[in-house]
Amino acid sequence: MSSHWPEDLADLSSKLRSRISANNDFSDEQLRHEIEDLVEWVGEVAADTNLSEADWIPLHESSQAVSANLKATNEPFSNDDLQQIESLCQLIDESISKIPDQLASLKATGS
Repeated sequence: MSSHWPEDLADLSSKLRSRISANNDFSDEQLRHEIEDLVEWVGEVAADTNLSEADWIPLHESSQAVSANLKATNEPFSNDDLQQIESLCQLIDESISKIPDQLASLKATGS
């Protein structure tokens, strides 16, 4: 796995937000690549949670749309791109509250 692979959806949202706010110079290939990876991984990470299919499919579809948009150009990310990423983060945050047993992962590691 990549070093920036998220632990869970909350971590993914946090990593995306930190990367899009870290600096506005998206000419950094590494940073751009990590953002693209994180966006692309949303569906996979969501599918690994206890979210119902009805709750993770919108995440998957949204991440695919944003991912395709980001990869369509080699230009630095536009404000529109950043707003799409932030909207995706908000969707992730809303979905986290729908996960049936929020403490399952904490119980598994905290024993």
